[in-house]
Amino acid sequence: MNEELNIKRGVLGDFPLPKTVYKYRDWEDDYHKRFITEREVFMASASSFLDELDCNNPTRFDLLSEKQIYDYFLFDSKERHPNYTRQQHKTFARYWAKKSPVRDKKYVEEQMKKNVQSYYDHEGILSLTENCDKDEMWEKYANKETGFCIGYNTLEMFKYLGGGGEVEYVDKLPEIYPFPFMQHEVAMRNRTFFKLKEWSFEEEYRTKKFWPHIATIQDRQIKLPKEAFKQIILGNKISKENEKEIIRLVKKHIGEIEIIKRNDLKK
Repeated sequence: MNEELNIKRGVLGDFPLPKTVYKYRDWEDDYHKRFITEREVFMASASSFLDELDCNNPTRFDLLSEKQIYDYFLFDSKERHPNYTRQQHKTFARYWAKKSPVRDKKYVEEQMKKNVQSYYDHEGILSLTENCDKDEMWEKYANKETGFCIGYNTLEMFKYLGGGGEVEYVDKLPEIYPFPFMQHEVAMRNRTFFKLKEWSFEEEYRTKKFWPHIATIQDRQIKLPKEAFKQIILGNKISKENEKEIIRLVKKHIGEIEIIKRNDLKK
């Protein structure tokens, strides 16, 4: 719980990034078509993810000890009342440690649910991968290889999305504790960049975006420049009709970028 995280700060070019990241899509889904026709990516709420546990680990007030509850309110007093004396801070902490609804299990459960829902409402995630040739991904996210996969220039793309990071796959999702028992950055990492091992086939590289207000669909639709697009890979089982339509629309909305079939990746 006292884990610390060293946060790197700087511009995107300062840190190692994969040169290309990929997004598997289904051409039969009209929303997926917008990734080409509107040059969009969609920063989804984690509430829409197939993995119901993904990002669904709330802040665990229920795991705080008696001393930690007291320490929490002592810290809170110092933040709210910087002019209090040492004794006044202690009195504040003792009072609220006894009176706080944090001891009410039902209340705490409701607050934890609200905490997760707030995250869903204000955060957007774009799930990507460095691997464009994974059978399980083509099967699950590109309509049994009848869809397509977009390759993005990572550095150019992230100018519009912010940074990203690799997902770590674990047997049990890490717990999140309230500040000051856990740094905000550590809590964010624990919620956003960990998934259970059963999802490790995704080899996910994910980006995130925060809005101070509840994000709308329009907020979550991020338009990219043509320079962010690097390659289109067509599934080996794509229909001739869809293949022709994708080639036509890529040239119209993105321009002259490489379009190949998945089989050609191995040549």
